[in-house]
Amino acid sequence: MPSPGPPLSPSILVDEEISPVYDSKYFYPARPGEVLADRYQTLVKVGWGVSSTVWLARDLQGHIEEPESVVALKIANNNASSAGHEREVEEHISTADPSHRGRSFMRTFLDSFEVKGPEGSHLCLVYPPIREPLSMYQRRFDGRKMPLPLIKTYIRALLTGLKYLHKECQIVHTGGYLDLKLENIMVSFEDPTVLTDFMDSQLEKPMSFKIDSTGRPVYLSHNDFRPLKSLRSIPQLVDFGLATRLKEDDDWGVWPIQPDHYRAPEVILGNGWQMPADIWNLGVLLWDMIEGKELFRHIHDQQRRYDAKLYIAEMIALLGPPPPAVIQRVCQTAEEYFCGPFFDNNGITGFPILNELFSDSRTISGRFLYEDLIPDRKLDDTVSFLEGDEREAFLDLAKGMLVWHPDARNTAGELARHPFIQPKQTSA
Repeated sequence: MPSPGPPLSPSILVDEEISPVYDSKYFYPARPGEVLADRYQTLVKVGWGVSSTVWLARDLQGHIEEPESVVALKIANNNASSAGHEREVEEHISTADPSHRGRSFMRTFLDSFEVKGPEGSHLCLVYPPIREPLSMYQRRFDGRKMPLPLIKTYIRALLTGLKYLHKECQIVHTGGYLDLKLENIMVSFEDPTVLTDFMDSQLEKPMSFKIDSTGRPVYLSHNDFRPLKSLRSIPQLVDFGLATRLKEDDDWGVWPIQPDHYRAPEVILGNGWQMPADIWNLGVLLWDMIEGKELFRHIHDQQRRYDAKLYIAEMIALLGPPPPAVIQRVCQTAEEYFCGPFFDNNGITGFPILNELFSDSRTISGRFLYEDLIPDRKLDDTVSFLEGDEREAFLDLAKGMLVWHPDARNTAGELARHPFIQPKQTSA
């Protein structure tokens, strides 16, 4: 079992301490070698977030043919209200239709239990171990450029997973500010020996640690599983703590969601969002995967603060102006949240039914109030990594996802059949 490494200076901030909202009393004081729930022995810390830490652990209840196995433990903070929601959502994902192909691209827990800490109870979720986030995986390739056939396979897998999530589970993944980006797409181990070799290396170079001012041990996580042995990995969507389950077809969310660079137009404009918000989010993410950089590049002001006016201006540059049906359904409350208004006509205020009746009217121009902010960029000019037919096919796929009106976007199932991401047929 890995033992603690050399102590760190108390003045050095380690892992979760970096967070501006860090508070020691909320985190469980995990140490290598302790046994939780009379079953799981913590081995090495491999991750952290603002509301949890993640450890590899030995499952002591092995079978005769398999004396022990390694699992990942996500130990939630004692004030993390999202942990219980995450367990509930993942239970639903696991049981909605286990035979569906998309189910295998969802990472859900194997077991759960609670552990008592000095300041309260912590929910622990047990998962199969997994290699790393796609953001880290991508850096293993020259120029962060993954092989195109591999990218296509991943896109097809993610769309198949979203088809299951949307159609069978009625769940929107992007229910918060931290969802559906490269960090929340994990990549599986390509070979069992990768994990074995990693665990052996921990005996030679154990984790460094410090004791903070409250007496809590804070360990420096180890999460580099070394060079790839092959490309036989699959992507999985993770982190459903902020996912939203929409139980009826006519339900929609109106609160702000999604990270700045991936926010769908209906979120900013308050039109009400459903599953198509995930499709927009993934559409923007395609540039991170293929180009290794973000599609929207001019969304922050000079003080580096998010500015929705700049974001909408860039949407207009890349996609053209929004249709009247989108502008007429603008919610003033949402616009105020994102420092609007953005258009000179917001429909017939106070009469949403009339807005719907006149949604196809061409007499309402809905002029963008900040036309001087629209950059000289076109969507066709944002793709440099692809050429010829591949480039055109990719743009066609993206244009089915990056559509102003959510109802006009292709579904995950439709997109999963797109020619761009289909395997090439080889002749015998």
